[in-house]
Amino acid sequence: MLRGDLSRGGVIKKIFRSRLPERLERRFPPLLVELGVAVVVAVAMIAARMPLEPLLGQQAPYALIFLGVVIACALAGWRSGLLTLLIGQLFTLYAVVEPRGSFVPTETQAAGAFLFATGAQLLILAVIAFYQREVANALAEQERQMDLLSQALREIDHRTKNNYQTVVALLMLQAQRAQLPEVSQALRDAADRVNAVSRASEQLALRSEDLGTVRLGDHLCELCEQIRRGLSRDEVKVECDIDDLSASTEKAIHLSIIVNELVTNSLKHAFNNGSGGVIRVSSETRPDGVAIIVEDNGSGIPERPPGARSGLGTRLVERFVTQVGAVHQVATSKSGTVHKILVPSLV
Repeated sequence: MLRGDLSRGGVIKKIFRSRLPERLERRFPPLLVELGVAVVVAVAMIAARMPLEPLLGQQAPYALIFLGVVIACALAGWRSGLLTLLIGQLFTLYAVVEPRGSFVPTETQAAGAFLFATGAQLLILAVIAFYQREVANALAEQERQMDLLSQALREIDHRTKNNYQTVVALLMLQAQRAQLPEVSQALRDAADRVNAVSRASEQLALRSEDLGTVRLGDHLCELCEQIRRGLSRDEVKVECDIDDLSASTEKAIHLSIIVNELVTNSLKHAFNNGSGGVIRVSSETRPDGVAIIVEDNGSGIPERPPGARSGLGTRLVERFVTQVGAVHQVATSKSGTVHKILVPSLV
């Protein structure tokens, strides 16, 4: 997306940055470049006409000047095209049209041909200049519209973030007022998950390549860093090494919530004995898709009693794994736990 407040003049300059005057403006004044282009193109067209003199004679003396005007206008703008026209026409009138060595043709037909060719070239030049101006204006208007859209999206992002924070504040307030410890903890967990969605949404806005895709590696690694800072366990390191992958916005936010749940759970429960450790988030590209891997070297997942329900975090992970069409593989032991989320496609 195009962002920022740009004047129309600045937009037009950016649009035609490929022209020689703008590309060389740090070395030479633009007017000098326009003059140089006009002279070079006019001389090139005249030089190309000279070998054809024995074959053409007085026929079509201005033909190549038409081409020169178009080339100069494309390279350096309408002023350069106009200078090419003047140089080429006058030189041709002086050196090619009879009587040579004079700017005044003796025959009425020759004078008429000169005026007609000059008028036609001026018309071509006017059409090209008008077209270039209209293209510049259209692109400037498009950029203005994109800037308005960008501002609107930033405002929506800001309001959405505020709404998330309001919900988190209400949940935390209710948690503080709850009489039962388990209710208080459930509300705090809910606040943590809303906050995770808020962080994911914020990072999606920052890391998006466009409105439809997200740089997944940057996004998940920043998310992991925010989780680490939020839970503040110095003895536990959180590492992230995700390949340069792009994902659709929908799958990116689902994977964000999955990674948030798994990393947060490891931080809270895998190192309760006070020992340090490492939580690592990585990716692995496979022929059948991409694996997002969350592993730790903690104490492993304890066995649940028969018939016991899995926790809310586990159920959330499985729900979002299903939504992205992935497969969740878990391997756990007393030396750590490895979660592999096998995603067939990120788009």
